[in-house]
Amino acid sequence: MPKEMPRKFAHPHRTRKMRTELSLTQKAMQALTEAVAKVVEDHRKRGIPLAIWRNGRAVSIPAAVAGALRESLSPYKTKG
Repeated sequence: MPKEMPRKFAHPHRTRKMRTELSLTQKAMQALTEAVAKVVEDHRKRGIPLAIWRNGRAVSIPAAVAGALRESLSPYKTKG
């Protein structure tokens, strides 16, 4: 029967660094979400349309309808 691996090598994909990166990723996503909300609100107040990406093309939409839009799931894999 093979010997058990030392504890520090038991989960090579679960390191302290990766947990920190995940936390940083979550913070970055929160900051990005808040920044987008501020931009949408600013455009709404000023009556400026928003430029968004839809079906492979950039299109302008009224800021008033932006709140109804939600990001769909990404077609690509993300770590997590």
